[in-house]
Amino acid sequence: MEVPPQHRVFAEAVQSSRLQDPLPTFGVISEATGIPVDDLIHHALVRWTAAGSEMLMSVEPLTLHDLMAARRREDWRAVAGIIDWLGSGR
Repeated sequence: MEVPPQHRVFAEAVQSSRLQDPLPTFGVISEATGIPVDDLIHHALVRWTAAGSEMLMSVEPLTLHDLMAARRREDWRAVAGIIDWLGSGR
């Protein structure tokens, strides 16, 4: 699938994240809490998808820092991609 230019930075971050396996962390949390791994993963995804809406209400620092860094380097595609991501949570 072709990634639109305004989402290229996000696509690169997604690809980079494939270098890490989050399952061991979920396994440790599951053992500590007694909550099944599938439920923890579902919870993490719900929290992540809600982050865009939360950002619009509270300006979550990590996303704001990413947006400011993209603006400083005049990476307007990245700025557009971050704004599109925030808007997609509606």
